[in-house]
Amino acid sequence: MNRSNGSAAAILAASLLSFATTAASQSREEQQDKDEIWSVSLGAGAIYHPDYEGSDDYEVDGLPMLGISYRDFIVLRGPSLKIDVIELSDSTLADNLSFGPMVKVDMGREADDNPILRNLGDIDRGALAGVFVNYEIGAVELELEVAQDATSRHEGLIAEIKAGYGLMLTKRLLAQLQVSTTWSNEDYTQAYFGITPAQAQASGLREFTAESGIKDAGASMMLHYMLSEHWRVTGRLAYRRLLGDAADSPLVEDEGSQNQASAAVFVSYEF
Repeated sequence: MNRSNGSAAAILAASLLSFATTAASQSREEQQDKDEIWSVSLGAGAIYHPDYEGSDDYEVDGLPMLGISYRDFIVLRGPSLKIDVIELSDSTLADNLSFGPMVKVDMGREADDNPILRNLGDIDRGALAGVFVNYEIGAVELELEVAQDATSRHEGLIAEIKAGYGLMLTKRLLAQLQVSTTWSNEDYTQAYFGITPAQAQASGLREFTAESGIKDAGASMMLHYMLSEHWRVTGRLAYRRLLGDAADSPLVEDEGSQNQASAAVFVSYEF
């Protein structure tokens, strides 16, 4: 698995690891001691996804996944680390509201991920740092993440809004639906979707300057089946539509597709 494909897979694995709704939390509480300090999930699976964001070429990758939670205060899932300062305060607000700093790994993109990218250069591996806020209303969860490039690569900024709904179909089967949209600033959009004059001359792609705006919107459906007290199988289908300058980029409009789909199956063990 190459570096950027691993990044996309890790992000997906993070979403598969998380029971993001109150319904999911209730399922866990039935199986675990409420006073348990640590929660750890280990797993592995396979995903089918585009080989770069905006590509119409797909591939299958396998990867491990990891999730760690300490008193729901410090949470590591895939490439993201979050600290819930409201949980730390022991306030009654913590029952529904989470807020705090976050850091996530951004694996960038390699020129050899796809022949189209060959003369565009690499986007180096780095980190995004920012804040998150999450609010649960019954089985509905709303979340906002805002993160800035923290490693002087492209200085990009992204903001993602997500809304999820979870429903226990049976005692062992949880269904989860989520919709989301992502905004990116000019630096981020240009780094991943722009074509500089030098890149255009080297690659044969048309020159393109990308500006800030809504980058994408999408929806996903997940099913989590509890095989036992600790073992879980998760399946996920997702669709995203690239929008704005991301959709108009030569990497997408001329050589790829605005429609981005993925499918995954994972098995995990929680203890």
